[in-house]
Formats: sequence, C-alpha cells, structure tokens
Amino acid sequence: MFTLPAIIAVATILLASFIVNNVWVICLLTFLLTAATSWFMRGQSASSPDKVNAEDPPKAESAVGNAISEASSRIAIGGASVSHFLDKLSGTFKQQVSNISEMADRLERLEEGGGALDQLALSATDAIKASDEKTQNGSALLSDLLARQNDLIAQIAASSNALGLLKERAQGISSITNTINQLADQTNMLALNAAIEAARAGDQGRGFAVVADEVRELAKKTTDATLGIENLLKDVSLSSEESVTTMSKVSKTGETMNELLGKSASLITESSVLSSEARHAMEEMQKTVADYTEHSSGISVNIVQLRDSTSMLEQDLSEVSEKSLALSHQTEDIFRHIEVFDIDDRNASVRDVAINAANKVARRFEQAIAEGHINESALFNFTYAPVPNSNPEKFTTSFDSFTDRALPDIQEPILQQHSFIVYAGAVDKNGYFPTHNKKFSHPLTGDLKVDIMKSRTKRIFNDYTGARCGSNTSSFLLQTYKRDTGEVMHDLSAPIMVHGKHWGGFRIGYQAAE
Repeated sequence: MFTLPAIIAVATILLASFIVNNVWVICLLTFLLTAATSWFMRGQSASSPDKVNAEDPPKAESAVGNAISEASSRIAIGGASVSHFLDKLSGTFKQQVSNISEMADRLERLEEGGGALDQLALSATDAIKASDEKTQNGSALLSDLLARQNDLIAQIAASSNALGLLKERAQGISSITNTINQLADQTNMLALNAAIEAARAGDQGRGFAVVADEVRELAKKTTDATLGIENLLKDVSLSSEESVTTMSKVSKTGETMNELLGKSASLITESSVLSSEARHAMEEMQKTVADYTEHSSGISVNIVQLRDSTSMLEQDLSEVSEKSLALSHQTEDIFRHIEVFDIDDRNASVRDVAINAANKVARRFEQAIAEGHINESALFNFTYAPVPNSNPEKFTTSFDSFTDRALPDIQEPILQQHSFIVYAGAVDKNGYFPTHNKKFSHPLTGDLKVDIMKSRTKRIFNDYTGARCGSNTSSFLLQTYKRDTGEVMHDLSAPIMVHGKHWGGFRIGYQAAE
C-alpha cells in the first residue's frame, strides 16, 4: 500500500522529468496532487470509528493510477496529434519557403536584368541621341553640298554657254580670216602682175617693182598670219567643242548627282525624324525600365522579408512541434513511473503482452542456440543484404530464415486474441523486421502503394518511432504518433535480451483507446 509521500514522490519525479513548460503539465501535476490529497483524506477518515475496510486503499491507489494513466494517455495523444499537425503545417511552410525563395531568386535575377536593361536602354538612348545629332549634321552637310552642286551646275551651264559663244565668235573670225586670205591672194596676184609690168617698163618701172615686191611680201605675211590665226581658231573651236561636250556630260552627271543628293537628303531627313522618334521612345522606355527596376527592387525586398519571416515561422513551428512531441515523450516516463500502480487499462494490458512476448522470443532464441538451430554470432550479425529489385527495399540477414520458422507462433496469436492490435512482432536493435505478421508479408506485386502497406516484412524501419523500438533497453517504451491517415496509434515495445545481450525489441502497434 502506498502512502501520501509515495504519491507526492511520483508527482515530484514527473515534475523533474518534464522539460516542456506546458499547461498540460501543470494540469496533470495539479490532478496528481489533488488525487493524493483526496486519497490522504480518505486515509484519515479510515482511522475514525466509521473507517472502511482494509481493501479500500488499494482500490484508491488503483483509481489514482488509472486516472494518471488515462490523463497521460490523453496528453500523449494530444501531443502526437499536435505534433503531427504542426509537422504537416511545417512541411507546408517549408514548401512555401522554398517557393518564396525561388520567387525571391527570380525577382533578384529580374532586378539584375532590369538594371542591365536600364543600362542598355541608357546606352541605346545615348547612341540614338548621337546618331540623331550626326544625322542632323549630315542633313545640313548634304543640304550645303546640294546647294553647292546646284551652283556648280549653274556655273557649268554658264561656262558651256560662254564656250558656245566663243565657238561662234571663232567661227566668225574664221570667216573674216578667209576673207583676208582671199584679199591677200588677190593682193599677191596684183603685186605679181605689177612686178611683171614693172619689169617690162625697165628703169622707169623699177620703183614700182620695189613697191610690188613689198606688197607681195606683205600679202605673204598676211597669208601666213591668217594661216596661224586659222590654225589657232581651229584649235580653239576644237577645244571649245570638246569642252562643251565634256561640260555637257559633267552637267548631266551633276544633274544625276543632284538628284541622288536630293534623295539622300530626303532619306536623311526621314532618318532624322525616325531617330528623333526613336530617341523619344527610348527615353520613355528608359523611364519605364527605371520605374520597373525601382518597383522590382521594392518587391524583391518585400519578398526577401516574407521569405525570412516564413522561414522563421517554419523554424518556430518545428520547435513547437518538437516541444509537442517532447510532451508526448514525457508520458513515456509517466507510464514507467506509474507501473507500480495496479492499472487495468489498455496500455497496461499491452505492456504485459509485449513484455511476455519479448521474454518468449528471448527464451526461444536461447533454446535454438543451445540446440544448434542457429549460433549466437549469426543471430547477432546485423549485416543486411539488399533483396535485388525490391521496392520498397527489403533485406536478408544471417538470421531471418530462422526467425521465419521461430516467430510466427509467438506473434500471430497476439493478433488473434486482441482485435485492437494492428501488428506485433520482433525487430532487431536497428529496426529491422525479419519476420512480420502474415497479413503484412504478402509477395511484392510491383504496385508500390499496395506493397508499402501489405509487403512490410524484411524491411528496416529506421524512422523515429521504429528506430526507438529496437534500440530501447528500458523495461518498456510506449510511443504515441499520428499516422498520415489521421489515426492515432500507440507503439509499445519491450527489449529482447538474449544471454544478457540486447538483440532488439518486441513491438506492438495498436489503436489508441476512444
């Protein structure tokens, strides 16, 4: 029989074991102390003349133990449910953090691209401005060149006209020189006749002969001079004709060039207009890009802040989830501490079944070693050979064929006797399930969803719950977790000790009591 100090000691142990400051803990401790006080008051009443019989204190202890067990179970279930919910929420936030981080990275790249685009737009604007200025300068130069070309064409036309007049004048002079030549010829003939007549006259005609000779000489010189003039006039006329022809060609070329210059000037004018429009468009685009870059930068900052806030929230959720899970774990210690009470709830019943089954497995292993069915080194050889092409992955060991023969008659009756138990079987210290229950030992079908549920034998369950089942060396371990289906499950395991060595644990999974 336990006294008030014993119950208070249990409460003190619980208080020391809890690491999570939670209202549930306060409620539980309050309940324990209240129950202890109530029991103590009953004990005090028992000392009166109207005291109850000697069986009442054990009943009170049992009631307190059951109440503690039930409260602890509810705490474990609540903690597992909260942890499961927070894990799902944390997973969602992790995905959100990932999405936001990706968005932030993209915005950062867009911001960098916007900055580069802004620089390109600025450079393009400067280039268009320079091109526009050069185009305008070129247009002015072409206009000046066109004016000069027009002046040159006019001068060529004037020169051509002057050469035409010169040619006409030369032709007029040529006709005069022809007349002079005719007169010179006639004068020469007259002088020749005069010389003949002077010769006939003798001395009397000698003076006249001298004059005739002079006249003939003058006529000759006149003829020679007019001949030179004619040759010069021919050269002038020929040169004038060639010059007129050349100037005509130059004039035509000038007209063609003038036409081309006119077209070029027109194109440059249009180009100048387009350059001006492009410059204005680029300036507008630059303003737009600058605005975009500024807004993008602001959005990027907000997204980064959102990412950091979400990440911190996700971390906080993970921490809260861990604390909620820790709260659930503290109930494991509670169940071990209240083991001294005579409790008859589901957890206590499963605890007894698990411990009994673990002892049976240990004795069978020791007997098999003694009889030579398997040696101890093979039983404790935790080397796992993957089964080829298995998905989910399965493994074989040096002892799994032995457990296939040795364990079913220990494991299967447990499922038959307790309908609320989902699975019951021995796992090694690493969470390897060498021989699962028959309902979980179907051959692989190739359908992963089906095989994950129905072909679970010879797999390693090294998740948090599974790993602890095999590695636990305390008298028993009661874990509470929530499955993806939303169903709350208890997992109770007891260690399997073979010749004093820890081999693994006997694991029982069952539904939480309603």
